[in-house]
Amino acid sequence: MNLNYTNTNFKTVSDIKIPDIFYRRYKSGISVMDDLFGEGILPGSSVTMCAAAGCGKTTLLLQLLEGMSTNGYNVGYSSGEENTYQLAFTCDRIGVKQVAVANMTDIDELVGAMDDLDVLVVDSFQALTTTKKMNSRALEKYAVSKLTRAAKDKECTVFFIMHLTKDGKLKGGTIVPHTVDVNMNIEIDGEIDDDARKIFFTKNRFGALNELTLFIGAKGYDFSAPVKIEASEEKAPSKKSKKKKELEAILEMREPPTINADRVASSLDIDITRAQYLLRELTINGKIDKFGKGIKAIYKHKELKNGSALYDTIELPKTQ
Repeated sequence: MNLNYTNTNFKTVSDIKIPDIFYRRYKSGISVMDDLFGEGILPGSSVTMCAAAGCGKTTLLLQLLEGMSTNGYNVGYSSGEENTYQLAFTCDRIGVKQVAVANMTDIDELVGAMDDLDVLVVDSFQALTTTKKMNSRALEKYAVSKLTRAAKDKECTVFFIMHLTKDGKLKGGTIVPHTVDVNMNIEIDGEIDDDARKIFFTKNRFGALNELTLFIGAKGYDFSAPVKIEASEEKAPSKKSKKKKELEAILEMREPPTINADRVASSLDIDITRAQYLLRELTINGKIDKFGKGIKAIYKHKELKNGSALYDTIELPKTQ
């Protein structure tokens, strides 16, 4: 796929023929992930994956590759962080069986390997090497230019797993995120649960800045139960009033039956994410007690004082 980035002649857009590749997508068969990218992954695109250690970068990409392989694509996971035995152990735990893995870190060798692959994950960008003599800055520029160019020429989508510093900043310069097509991120969504992960884009040249929250466990991400993300409702005063009414309605609920996210969502006619968010607000502010984790958690009222419930003076947080 030659996109001719060196063309300096101005043309009227109506005279430009759009390459057919922009209308083709690699699909994993995992509907929530395909939807996240916008009906699948664009062939030949380049993607960074940024997240703190332990957030589930490797797990998500291995599961995505497994779906791609099941759909008939040739996929590879090359790691400079873990040996193939460690990767195979992780794959066994999360049910990944068809992904080819290697400990290849040489930039030019990876370019050659892309001839036979539709999707390649490089773990990590910072672990890339070359036999050529150059400083770290030059190596960074060489790696990203060589691999992103090869991705487009060979129609092999490449994912770069990126390391973050302790304060959450990207290690190295800004060359890589500026050069690639897509910047993808994973964060722990503590407002929902410690096992919830928000997956989102901060840059996507070929689609919308979608986001998705999934739960992760010992067997990997649960794609069957995605958590819908809704826009913030705390910007307009009328919305604040709506939120306060929702909080009060939850505290009006009597036990039994058990108070949980499903019951709140059904009673207030809201989605499960909103219900969990409201329950968390009440828990943080000491209005109710939480028992358990995630969707299965149950909630109980605090004791009443002098016959008056503790929600008499609900104060909304200043920032959401």
